[in-house]
Amino acid sequence: MSVDSMLVYVNEMSGEVPIDVGNGPELIVSRHSDNAGNALAALYYQQKFTSWGYTPTIQGFSAGSGENILVEIPGQVHPGRKVILCGHYDAIPGGIAAAPAADDDGSGTAAVLEAARVLAGLQFENTIVLALWDEEEQGKIGSIYYAGAAAANDDTIVGVVNMDAIAYDGNGDGLMRIHTKAVANSIAIKDTALLVNTAYGLGANIAINNPGAQYSDHASFWSEAYGAILVIEDFDNDPNPRYHTPNDRVQYFDVPYYEQLAKLSLGTLAHLAIPISGGTGVSDISGVLQPGLELWPVPTQGLLNLTLRLSDAAHGSVNVLDALGRPVRSIFEGELRAGRNAFSVDLNDLPPGGYLLVQCNDDHGHSWTARAVVMP
Repeated sequence: MSVDSMLVYVNEMSGEVPIDVGNGPELIVSRHSDNAGNALAALYYQQKFTSWGYTPTIQGFSAGSGENILVEIPGQVHPGRKVILCGHYDAIPGGIAAAPAADDDGSGTAAVLEAARVLAGLQFENTIVLALWDEEEQGKIGSIYYAGAAAANDDTIVGVVNMDAIAYDGNGDGLMRIHTKAVANSIAIKDTALLVNTAYGLGANIAINNPGAQYSDHASFWSEAYGAILVIEDFDNDPNPRYHTPNDRVQYFDVPYYEQLAKLSLGTLAHLAIPISGGTGVSDISGVLQPGLELWPVPTQGLLNLTLRLSDAAHGSVNVLDALGRPVRSIFEGELRAGRNAFSVDLNDLPPGGYLLVQCNDDHGHSWTARAVVMP
């Protein structure tokens, strides 16, 4: 995941540099739903998705004036189980004023675009939906429409990770927030984000809002009894003073902070989607060294199999941790041989729906981690 790429996208969608969707260079001056720039931005997003090999779907609503933009990466094992990464692309203020909306929510929208670029060609057990909502600023209209249609169709949504304003840290304390609520598996999704932060050394300073606020698109899914979280900057105590003004511009981004929140969101998505073994995984996406550890089946209904491959013999241990990194079970401690080390562990006595971390360490200073989940 490249923060440089995300900054390119935000500069383009917030009118700092021109884009060309086939009519020559144009500036997206405003993405307000009543402004022509909103439709221009929609064409820009479709162009980006298409360039990475996707066929975007346009979901119309509000008598055709609103347009959600969706792409799917079909799941290879459970295609009917959907995991959603999303942000909204419409903007405030309205009228004749410019509405660059770089932070709210160009930052989240650009992270969705970068996820599309990074995930192209990778395979996951569950279907990934990358969604850009329209008319969020008018009352979450686009996401309400999608979530309502999904519920009416009895769609299975494993989880939703919503990013809305993830690039401003005015006081430099690095604090960000995850909003969750006791709806479906929303608490477990929050725990998965905490696991990702710890397992991959992202170092995010995370505060939890529970019950979370209702002011962004994640709440549309709570209303339909789907699990969802909101990833957002510290809007409670350090709000962007240029929020909803013509000065919400890229120049005010805290770039390392932005990268951190985007990686946390994408890593959480990948864990929920469950990468297919064989060269793809959360490690490849986040840029962290890939563990030499494989688990199957994931999710498990009780018996979990592990394979740890080592280049050299070592003394080591294999343990199961909970989502907060606390020890749950010791699987093995002793001599590990070079090559393939295989183990099995019975997790039938653990609560269903729990997200777990399997961690292997050796006396050469190496550590490998992988994620499991116990299903009912």
